[in-house]
Amino acid sequence: MRVLSVLGRPGAGKGTQVKYLQEKTGFVVINTGQMLRERSRANDFLGRKLKEILEKGLLVPTPVVFSLWMPLLEKTREEGVAQGVIFDGNPRKFYEARMLQEVFDMYGWQDFRSCYIRITEEEARERLLERGRDDDTTEEIESRLTWFKTDVEPVLEHYRKQNLLIEVDGSRSITDVHNSIMEELKDFLSA
Repeated sequence: MRVLSVLGRPGAGKGTQVKYLQEKTGFVVINTGQMLRERSRANDFLGRKLKEILEKGLLVPTPVVFSLWMPLLEKTREEGVAQGVIFDGNPRKFYEARMLQEVFDMYGWQDFRSCYIRITEEEARERLLERGRDDDTTEEIESRLTWFKTDVEPVLEHYRKQNLLIEVDGSRSITDVHNSIMEELKDFLSA
């Protein structure tokens, strides 16, 4: 089983690239944001709390995130129908990366890579303001960029030191970024 983490600043195009990767590989995609939004619709304590957290643009506690990931990871492992898993935008914190590694070790999933779609902070601001989503206010954008620097950059450095990180220039066209990712990961994806 191969596991790929796709990371990048908000607005880097992670979701688009994950969609293309899934189409090419058939890997199971773990989209935490989507999972959290779905769970937040439940009319129970956790659902209401998640709704509140998401509306404020705050980060959901890691144990809650893992409680959503684990059933999907277990199902993927048990069914054995996919050759891999793609994490769309995760792990977002260093200890999430460490916890995920423990899960992968338990499952015997040793083939891991992380792909960093690199754009500047200024480019992230411009892209987020252009797409005009409700949660893309100037204040929210600055908060997410700060969070990326404080929480995600240590994850990137951790993977970089372990030679598990590939980096692509995300400022180019969607097709060029996709082609770079496929080239950088060709050995990993064809394993």
